[in-house]
Amino acid sequence: MNIDTMRFSHILEANGLYDLNYFFSRTAFVIAHKSESLDTLLGVIWYLPVNSPILIVTNCSQAEEEALRQGLLRNLAGHREVYLIHQKDEAIARFFLRYGVHTILGADGKVVNGKGEGMYIGALMASLLGYPEWIVFYDADNFVPNALMEYTLAMSKLFLQEKQERAQFDTMLPYLHNVRICWSSKPAIGSGSITPGILGRCTRVVSPLMTTLAAEWLGAGDDSTIITSNAGEQGFTMRTAQTLRFSSGYSVETFQLLDLFAHALTSQQPGHVLLQQYQAQSPHFHEKRDDQHIQRMIADSLGGFLHFKDLLPPVVERQLEQICNEMQLEITPPVLYPALLDLPLERNDILSTEHYHLFAQGTGLTEQEALCG
Repeated sequence: MNIDTMRFSHILEANGLYDLNYFFSRTAFVIAHKSESLDTLLGVIWYLPVNSPILIVTNCSQAEEEALRQGLLRNLAGHREVYLIHQKDEAIARFFLRYGVHTILGADGKVVNGKGEGMYIGALMASLLGYPEWIVFYDADNFVPNALMEYTLAMSKLFLQEKQERAQFDTMLPYLHNVRICWSSKPAIGSGSITPGILGRCTRVVSPLMTTLAAEWLGAGDDSTIITSNAGEQGFTMRTAQTLRFSSGYSVETFQLLDLFAHALTSQQPGHVLLQQYQAQSPHFHEKRDDQHIQRMIADSLGGFLHFKDLLPPVVERQLEQICNEMQLEITPPVLYPALLDLPLERNDILSTEHYHLFAQGTGLTEQEALCG
């Protein structure tokens, strides 16, 4: 497995601009939305490519869903490939029930709450579109979302470069490729200062454990420090997103990195797995969570290690136990959901992506109607 930490001296190159349309038209952007305002969500979408499929997976109250839909229709006249999917949608629940993913359903028969569940739905819908080669996950709670432009340009550069290099050397075997964004800084709005290189509170706890695991499992050297264990902004080749399993709640980002490492550990193909950590230059502003919320995120993230307990090296087990003791955490393994490659998507007779298309023929507003409000 290759683990590269990247920092670019510049983000725009004239030659690279010719490739952007190819990348944009073949990349699905999934936005995880819960209670963020329409204006905040629209700000995020404003910085996404207009010719990319954008899949908004929301877990807002169902009473607010129609107002959200109408607000998007009024403001996104220039975007023709926007999809709005509610996490509690009955057709999605029927799909999971039909194909045996019972653990994602609650007592009411609908998909349970959780970020991992929303991301799983987004990856499912992007897979059903059929044509994206890459998938990018962004959170909706981004108050200064111009940073997303840098993230998207960096991902296009990294994904296309890897694709071109493999084509050049005729290395067309399936491979797994994950690009994770490490924020330059996560300052509080109104704090008056931006300190670069400060990791998030959850990442500061989990990433050192992941670094130890990478060294023990994969022989990763000192230059392979993990700084993106809890990256909310990240991208995958579609094949990678379909190969990795998803997990419940806030565990998903750490668990998928663990699953990526596990594939590298068992792979017989050199260079089969590539993790790239991009160190962004843009500060990232989002809602500052309270300490109790961060404790829960850390516990959920650490719980993912329990699914690999039989494979964990003793040094990692000791480090995990020490963290839990010091922070007084009780951890449990998250619920796992099967890789999308293991689901019979080609036999799907329940879900139609067109049903969630905001501008599907015969629905919503025309462009002129939207512009006129």
